[in-house]
Amino acid sequence: MDNITHTMAGAVLARAGLDRRGTLPLASGTLMLAANAPDIDVFVLFLGSYAGLALRRGWTHGPLAMVLLPLMLTAIMLAWDRWVRRRGARAASLAPMTFGATLLIAFIGVLSHSFLDWLNTYGVRLMMPFSREWFYGDAVFIIDPWLWLLFTVALVRWRRTRRRVQIFGTTAAVYVVAMIGLSMVAEPIARRAAEAAGIEGIDEVMYQPAPAQPHRASLVVATRESYTLGSFHWLASAGRVTFHPDAIPRGDWKSSEVRRAMEDPRVRDYLVWSRFPFVRVEQTLDGREVFFGDARYTDGPSSGALQGIRVTLE
Repeated sequence: MDNITHTMAGAVLARAGLDRRGTLPLASGTLMLAANAPDIDVFVLFLGSYAGLALRRGWTHGPLAMVLLPLMLTAIMLAWDRWVRRRGARAASLAPMTFGATLLIAFIGVLSHSFLDWLNTYGVRLMMPFSREWFYGDAVFIIDPWLWLLFTVALVRWRRTRRRVQIFGTTAAVYVVAMIGLSMVAEPIARRAAEAAGIEGIDEVMYQPAPAQPHRASLVVATRESYTLGSFHWLASAGRVTFHPDAIPRGDWKSSEVRRAMEDPRVRDYLVWSRFPFVRVEQTLDGREVFFGDARYTDGPSSGALQGIRVTLE
């Protein structure tokens, strides 16, 4: 998810009770930092967009990070707490932060990050470095304004009470669980509809909620030969599942032109991240080009490296 969502999730967790009714100093700051900590891998974007796709949501989102990041953040917060206390009588009068309580809330914050990242179709490698497998929740769009709204209402200062934060925080949790449930129900429905439409040899079905429209979703039906795009509409009286007439061929990955293009390190990085990769060779005014794409991002909002990569053959 986006970092606004991660930050507000950390703040809601704190205000809902993890700050021990205000007696645990720096609890809100610790949780908000912890909720963003796995994204320290953002520095890899300086290596290039495609290298970023290959390296993001890996090591810093896996089991080793779940242990090391809370410990590192706890050490930082305890050091900051001690430094502040030496500089003012007011701070010195407050109860000091304790290692155990700080480590616990730091772990909860870091765990919340990986869970929220798992919810969407972008993917997260939850077992890195032990496994490079990507995990996908296919339940919530990567930027969800409804979560923003619920978190904002919970956190606004006007008439804010702990009870109010708990109510709207719980509502946000129920919303997420409901979206997970919709995804789990929709995927077999879409699979049966695809089979009824004559699509054979289905390997996987992806359900991706539309931005700001939880009642709508896009679909990708993957077979051994191609990807069929479609849409899912929960409120439609008829035609709840529809498919585009033209499938996207996976392409000839064994052709000499494709193999030459795959020597480009940007392509190798892109394919590490790809979930539904396809390739096609195109004739342009400048010669032959090989285009690598991912079916997730051919029928919806996408930008930059997500749209694919073109390699011009000399």
